[in-house]
Amino acid sequence: MLGYFWEGVRAGLLLSLLVGPLVVLLIQLSLRRGTLASFAAAAGIWTSDLLYISASHFGLEGLERILEYRYLNEVLGSVGAVLLIGVGLVIWYRKPPSIKGKKILPTRQGLASAWVQGFLVNTLNPFTAFFWSTLVVTQVHNRALLGVEALAIYGGIMGTIVLADSAKVLGARKLRAFLRPAMLLRAQRLGAVALGMFGVVLGVRVWL
Repeated sequence: MLGYFWEGVRAGLLLSLLVGPLVVLLIQLSLRRGTLASFAAAAGIWTSDLLYISASHFGLEGLERILEYRYLNEVLGSVGAVLLIGVGLVIWYRKPPSIKGKKILPTRQGLASAWVQGFLVNTLNPFTAFFWSTLVVTQVHNRALLGVEALAIYGGIMGTIVLADSAKVLGARKLRAFLRPAMLLRAQRLGAVALGMFGVVLGVRVWL
């Protein structure tokens, strides 16, 4: 049982390191809208991952038919690219917040918006769909693992993702205390450029 859990931990570390746009999104939300908003976006990411796990594990046959759709990657990639570029443009043109000596408390609408951003960026990333479908097929179904063993793998993955994302959010919170207004503007625009570039690369990859 423990061996399956550690398999999940290793896969979770891989996923946490490879999904670049999500890291930038979490850091940007933490810097601009506070820790709660960044955790809301992280919760959206975790919800998306849980839905992918459920769809892959319990609806494998139906998922395989969806994944066989000829232009699925192009559709997901195009929508994801537009979303990333759009979020990058919004971040670029927004005025940096005044955060010195001020506790940032987002509204319920702001938290819901952050959750939606995290959910959509993760869901519309073709790599996420590829990762979960491949992992479930090769590491669970093809090995005919029973429910407990499969849960150990999924638990290891999700536990690692939650811990890694939480560390990113809390790290950005610590960073916020040391940023001056000019540095915050540069950090905000650097994040905007990074998200835009991720969007462009994603769009190019799915169509070439």
